[in-house]
Amino acid sequence: MKKIFRFLAVIFIISNCVLHAQWVQTNIPSGAKVNAIVSAPNGSGGANLFAGTLTGGVFLSTNNGTNWTAVNNGLTRYDIYSLSVSPDGSKLFAGTGGVGMFLSTNNGTSWTSVSDGLTNGFTRDIRAILFNGKN
Repeated sequence: MKKIFRFLAVIFIISNCVLHAQWVQTNIPSGAKVNAIVSAPNGSGGANLFAGTLTGGVFLSTNNGTNWTAVNNGLTRYDIYSLSVSPDGSKLFAGTGGVGMFLSTNNGTSWTSVSDGLTNGFTRDIRAILFNGKN
């Protein structure tokens, strides 16, 4: 009986502990609705963060989200629904709502459309990007 009481007391104490999340708000531009976020190696042991937003395109942070810079040169639409980085970190892909997929090989400095073969309409809405090994 004592064992059961001790067990229930421990469960009661654990269940009443207050847990605090470890999240911290970043300084992404006010009003930006983030649809996708991805981390890519920066070549010096750290990482760059990229955020795809609903109306502002792609933003880059090189200091863990403290500051963000728009990196949209070459994008023809700014509604970004998905982001992905190739396994080797050399290519960044952005999926848009309506005009297909874009590729950056220079950390978002410039983007090129890679939507050949995608027809107009819903097939150009890229909501997810997945790598299978190197593909």
